[in-house]
Amino acid sequence: MKIQPMSYKNYVWPFNPNQVEVAYSRNIQNLKLPLYGSVLQDLGCDKRVVTGSGEFIGSGCMAEFNRLAAVFTAGKSGLLRLPGDTPFPAAFASLKMIGEAQPDCVSYRFVFVEDDDGGLEATAAPAAESYICKGGESLWEVANLYNTDVDTLKMLNPIIQWPNMLDAGQKVVLP
Repeated sequence: MKIQPMSYKNYVWPFNPNQVEVAYSRNIQNLKLPLYGSVLQDLGCDKRVVTGSGEFIGSGCMAEFNRLAAVFTAGKSGLLRLPGDTPFPAAFASLKMIGEAQPDCVSYRFVFVEDDDGGLEATAAPAAESYICKGGESLWEVANLYNTDVDTLKMLNPIIQWPNMLDAGQKVVLP
C-alpha cells in the first residue's frame, strides 16, 4: 500500500514530512458554584491542530521551501490532505525554517489549524470517464478529487510517466 502525499491547497509535498501530529482536544471548564462546590462544563471540541516537521533535501531544497513559503504567505484557508485521513479545511498558521545550516538540506516546522468557517464548500467532483488536467496537478490530487486511489489511476493510465507533475490538457482516465 502506498501512502498518499500530504498536500495543502495546490502544494503537494515531494516527500511527506518526517513527523506529523494531529491534536484533538475538548474545551472543559471547571465552574465553581457557591455552596455547591464545582461542576465540569463541556463546551465542545476545539479545532484540530496539525503540527509537523520535515526536510527538503537536494540541490533544489531552498526553492522547494520557498514554494511552500509562498503558499503560507498567500493566506486564506485551503484544503489540507493528510496521508490516510479525510481532507478538511485548514489555515496555515506557522512555517519555520529550523536547525543548522547544511548544504542541500532545509529543515522546517509547520502548524495548521482546522477552519470550519474557511468558506470551502465540500462539493463532489462530477461523474466523468476522464479528467483533463489544468497543469501542475499531480495524480494524487486527481485521485482525491474523484475518491479513488493513485494505484488504480496508474493502472488505468500507463502512459503517465510523471505522476507528480501533470501537463495542462493531459487526459487522465478515471475508473
